Amino acid sequence: LFGENNTQGLSIDDTFYRAQVEHELRAKLIRLRQKAASVLADRDLLLRLMADSVSTFCVLGRHALRLAGQTAPYEKRAVVAAIRQAFTIEGKSFDMLLSLRSGEARPRDLDPGRLFDNYLNEISALIAAVDRLDR
Repeated sequence: LFGENNTQGLSIDDTFYRAQVEHELRAKLIRLRQKAASVLADRDLLLRLMADSVSTFCVLGRHALRLAGQTAPYEKRAVVAAIRQAFTIEGKSFDMLLSLRSGEARPRDLDPGRLFDNYLNEISALIAAVDRLDR
């Protein structure tokens, strides 16, 4: 990589980036709802589905933070804390699911139905926050 830096001074329009992040959030939410419809009666499968999906929503939350001009940490719990601060989203369900993934929380101590409802509401709030960002 020898020579002049051709990207220096290049201005990138985030409009399409914002639209893509919003699209990904909405698509993943729809996919989560579709998958959950088939496992709602099985608490263990529902918990596993949510625990498997939280990582994806943390990554998309990180992108939402970047779009909002906020510091976008890499560690999932730090992302949730930053989302909570930047977008005034509660984030408790994200924290519970991350604790479940790490083994800090036990499945039998959680109410999957209530957790799923809160999780969907927090994801929807994140989508609404991204939707409100400058277009």
